[in-house]
Amino acid sequence: MWAINDDFWLMAIIYVALGLAVGVLISIRRSRRKSSSSDHKKPQTATALSHSTYVVNGRYDLSSPPFKQGGMATIWLAVERKTGKTRIIKTARRGTTIDNVYLDKLMLEASCLKGLSHPGIVKYCDDFYFKDEFHLVVEYITGETLLTSSVRSPFSEQEVIGWACQLLDALAYLHDCGMVHRDINPKNIMLCNDGAVKLIDFGTAKKLNNGGNKDKAMHDPFTQITNRGFDIPELFIGGDSDQRCDLCGLAQTCIYLLTLNQPNEVCSNLLKSNWPRSYHESKTIADYLIAEGISSRTAKCLSQAIRFSADDRFADAHAMKAALSSVEGYSPKSMEVLAQK
Repeated sequence: MWAINDDFWLMAIIYVALGLAVGVLISIRRSRRKSSSSDHKKPQTATALSHSTYVVNGRYDLSSPPFKQGGMATIWLAVERKTGKTRIIKTARRGTTIDNVYLDKLMLEASCLKGLSHPGIVKYCDDFYFKDEFHLVVEYITGETLLTSSVRSPFSEQEVIGWACQLLDALAYLHDCGMVHRDINPKNIMLCNDGAVKLIDFGTAKKLNNGGNKDKAMHDPFTQITNRGFDIPELFIGGDSDQRCDLCGLAQTCIYLLTLNQPNEVCSNLLKSNWPRSYHESKTIADYLIAEGISSRTAKCLSQAIRFSADDRFADAHAMKAALSSVEGYSPKSMEVLAQK
């Protein structure tokens, strides 16, 4: 009988031990599930809490984090309290060794935009210092840049020429105001939802006439401006520039929108140089564009506007628009002038 009792107690102990072990395993599994569920929820909670609104200068409800981080400025979305309109607020990029250059760029942009009023140019709204930080406020444009839009497929020639004529009107106005943009490329042109186009980012703009102040010109921090695939000769080299650099930038933009090929690369592949330097090389670029399905008139205009020497391009925005709009294209006189160069 004692043997039977011993076996009974032994089995009971074994069953209890197994029961405890199973209970521990179930508890561990539940704990892991809770931990996993908690881990999945934490990022959502953190993300929700990371979005905040701050009142800036008593006039704007600024949304954080930034809407976009540009190369030289931080872009914020904000709502103007008085009007309820959405605005863009730009602050100079921080945390680099050239923060002062970025600040100069932003203040220069504010100075340029403040005196401009044209439907083809982003609208200036306000600028101010808040907590020792310079803020530039401009209109919020619903749309996307031409660089973003063009990744899908080339645009039609009719669309591109229509935009080019709009932009040439804006450039004619800008140049008549005594300023040059100097950074015309697809990323600095907004395609609005209504189909209109607008110039943005005036941080490298400058006055056409420097008033003979050579010292001021020498200390201009933006004499050399580079944009891979869209470099403009006089800006790439770092020399003097006038309104004709904007025409070159616009023509390069048109070539890109029509072919989705970067204009400097097109030239280097055909000419072993980033820009056509002679009438013969200009004709080579025109022939390439014609082979891509672009009309002879447009091809000739664009190939002339990207010539290496500014003297070989169109004199101003009015002349370039007239050439693009002309049924006959280049006049015989223009062709003769080009042939002699």
